[in-house]
Amino acid sequence: MQINPSEIDSVEEAGILDGSPVKLVKLKGGFWIGIGRPKGKMREEALSAGSHPAIVKYNIEKQHPNFQPSMMKSEFFADNTIVDRHSHFLSDDLRKSGHEIYSVQAGPKIDFHITKYGQNVATIESKINDKTLEIKQSVYPKEFVRAISGATIEKSASCGASKIRLEK
Repeated sequence: MQINPSEIDSVEEAGILDGSPVKLVKLKGGFWIGIGRPKGKMREEALSAGSHPAIVKYNIEKQHPNFQPSMMKSEFFADNTIVDRHSHFLSDDLRKSGHEIYSVQAGPKIDFHITKYGQNVATIESKINDKTLEIKQSVYPKEFVRAISGATIEKSASCGASKIRLEK
């Protein structure tokens, strides 16, 4: 894959993989690519890509057990970010077509990302407030209603929330 330097917005250090640095590259359109050199490879290559840097790091960690994430200076990249994959709630057809669902939690804020081949399809914003998962109303394709429902229930249970509320 060739990336034109004029398409790059920023580059951040993400960690170390097999003794080589891994970088998170943000493209001007908001797409993130994790780039590094896996063991036995002579050149750097794309290790993961996605709509959010935490999702990219999560996928690199899952695909490359030797990856050692570095401490990030920015709160956007904070190591206290929790990423969970909820794609098992998607229908087989949606999974086969490249769709995935992730939740990205930073403190009380939780964003659910629907992606297709790493590109963001929709984001549902929510937050934990006094044992209640408060979901902001958002627009996303109706074929994801069942999967988002399952993902929000699963995430609220893992956070200890006893209620889910849809904000108007």
